[in-house]
Amino acid sequence: MAMLRIRRAIQAVISTTTTSRWADELPEEIMQLILQRLCLPDYLRCGAVCRSWRAALPVKRCPPFPQLEIPWLMLRSHPFSLKDHYFLSLSDNKTHKSSSFGSNDYISRRDCVGSIEGWLIMVDSEFWRPEGFLYPWSFCLHALRDYHLKYPYTTLNFFLNPISGVRVMLPSQSTIPYMYGTRPFFFKKVVASSLPLLTTSWWSKSDDHHHCHQIINSSCLVAGLCGEGLYLAFCRPTDKSWTLIEPVLEGTRFTPLDIEIIDGKLYAANQDAAQFLIVYDLQMLHAEGHANAGPPGNKYSGPPQKLVMLHPRPVRSLSSNTTGGVAYVTEKESPRLATDPTTKELFLILHDTSFAYEKDPIIPQSLLGHNYVIPPQTKGFRVFKLEYNNNGPKWVEVEDIGGDRILFLSKASNKLISATSLSLNYGDYKKRVEGNCICFAFDNPCLASPWMGRDFGVFSLTNKNIQRFIVPNDHPRTSLFNTQTVWFTPYIE
Repeated sequence: MAMLRIRRAIQAVISTTTTSRWADELPEEIMQLILQRLCLPDYLRCGAVCRSWRAALPVKRCPPFPQLEIPWLMLRSHPFSLKDHYFLSLSDNKTHKSSSFGSNDYISRRDCVGSIEGWLIMVDSEFWRPEGFLYPWSFCLHALRDYHLKYPYTTLNFFLNPISGVRVMLPSQSTIPYMYGTRPFFFKKVVASSLPLLTTSWWSKSDDHHHCHQIINSSCLVAGLCGEGLYLAFCRPTDKSWTLIEPVLEGTRFTPLDIEIIDGKLYAANQDAAQFLIVYDLQMLHAEGHANAGPPGNKYSGPPQKLVMLHPRPVRSLSSNTTGGVAYVTEKESPRLATDPTTKELFLILHDTSFAYEKDPIIPQSLLGHNYVIPPQTKGFRVFKLEYNNNGPKWVEVEDIGGDRILFLSKASNKLISATSLSLNYGDYKKRVEGNCICFAFDNPCLASPWMGRDFGVFSLTNKNIQRFIVPNDHPRTSLFNTQTVWFTPYIE
């Protein structure tokens, strides 16, 4: 009791002591101009400088947002690992722990399968956490494609703003029905047509400030590429279940490798993307009630649209040879899709790599993704834009993607961004990245040399040169399991 009285007395003295706060004397308009010119890490840290800075940060009304950052690269630790996820800022070549942005625990031990602007698309499953060890037999079944046992893990899917900690829930992927004894398991990639939240603001005369209100965007379409490309699924944040799409074309199943959404249409690309694309009109399917908020188990099996490209078509390069049970691929172009959210343009990127892998590995490929002896290394890219004329669609090769535009590529997120809208005025970023270039980041499994699995760099479409960038030493690549890298543009929601 004595200590409590002393503490209260000290607090009373502090509260009655007059201390000058320079923030009270500085006009709010000037404070907002200062805050708007900070990069995101400085903006988040300025509240810890002193009481004046902390008082200058608004809490309940719309804040003066900092400058829009160049996309950060999420360096995911494998969910089996106890390590935090990291974010790499190319502007200053520094890494930031995911746990340093707030007290929420929505990101650690979770998997990330996509992004849209500042939102990550997450998968939270008991499989990755200690609860999953209650089903030890499922670790073996994880590598198998066919089994008839009930899926034992509780799985959540949601949008997450890692800076503010705001979540928007999606239907659980456990609502996707099983087909032919197989299960979709975890999503490989998820894309969204728009932001999951709509923000409205208004001016309040009572306190003379702007205020914000957010609602769920019911027009946001979300599509997922399941497992090994065996299934597609889509939903809206307001749905109670996912709708399953069987990728069947002209009576034959095809295996999508990449997906993108433009104007409510889902574009799916397989190895033959240079020849044709598969298109699903998600808005029409949703309007017909296939993805309504009814019981789980919805399935759509109608015929998609086949978008056949006119000649001349791009020809993918492939060159390989086998020596001593190891296949050496000296050149292989893999198709990837990317969109520009502003212009609604669709691009096909042929990613040229070289690598080597074991033909008959001791450890099954399904466990680690691939048994690389030499992990893939990027040799270059070719970019094609989808254009239409009176005769039909056609891939047109482009040497310039738009002057100031930058293309960001990874396995889980591809996006085109205008450099003029980003904060590029600090660090040595301008020395490495200019317009008309491709920033790529791929993480590949390699048991022989795990640290060689990272394939990060900047490819100039102007002079065809590649400039590699190295992750700082505080986040070495030494884990056994590879993880998907994800680009996202951090901002405060």
